[in-house]
Amino acid sequence: MKRLTSRLIPMTVLMTLCAAGTFYAQENGAASAKEGHAEPDAPQIFCGHMKTGQLCSGNAQMFKLSGAQKEQYTQALKSYNKAVGEAQKQFLEDAKTKVGLSEVELALAESWFAEGLNPEINKILATKAKK
Repeated sequence: MKRLTSRLIPMTVLMTLCAAGTFYAQENGAASAKEGHAEPDAPQIFCGHMKTGQLCSGNAQMFKLSGAQKEQYTQALKSYNKAVGEAQKQFLEDAKTKVGLSEVELALAESWFAEGLNPEINKILATKAKK
């Protein structure tokens, strides 16, 4: 039961983030292209060079942590990113072997975790922080 719960929580968070990021990118990406300008760079909470949902190690600066707190935060962040990566990998494996998704369907599911969605999530968060 504990093992199942430890997989479901990160997977649920990831799917929510992916859905929000995808929706935002679809809605605002076209609008930005039409206007001919890009949004200013949002704070790097979710790393653009990492898989969807993984956090940047530099975001600890937002909390002004010192010494031991910063080290503990960094360790928690590494643990989170590892869990996210493992949850994504397990989800895709289950989708392939247990659910039996086709190669096309599996490619779609893999795209949810691709690099490139995290900057869109950062923009969403920056917009919400301004309100």
